Amino acid sequence: MLNHLKSRKIRVIIDETGVPKKGRKTDYVARQYIGRLGKVENGIVSVVAYGLIDGITFPILFEVFKPQKCLKPGDVYKTKPQIAAGLIEEMLHLDFQIELVLADSLYGESEAYLLSELEEL
Repeated sequence: MLNHLKSRKIRVIIDETGVPKKGRKTDYVARQYIGRLGKVENGIVSVVAYGLIDGITFPILFEVFKPQKCLKPGDVYKTKPQIAAGLIEEMLHLDFQIELVLADSLYGESEAYLLSELEEL
């Protein structure tokens, strides 16, 4: 499926997905904003790159956000915009033909990092 998608121009939507979790047995669970709940809660969050072709949206790549207080030896802290830039870069290395990247203000207005990375890529 990915090989078929690589030959088409694609729009990419960057967003995060949060899942509430009780306890702390799952790695990288912390009190953080969970979008679907609309509040800070105990949970895990991933930054996701979705593809949009012909009105169909589907996930392509994701990476778990690792809060600074949950880092394990060898982990490197990355902000959500840094993770998003890495996902876009990985998609380009996989030969995706990206024509547009869409994201909410967390990734644009509030953080110049992603915009400068996209311009560079």
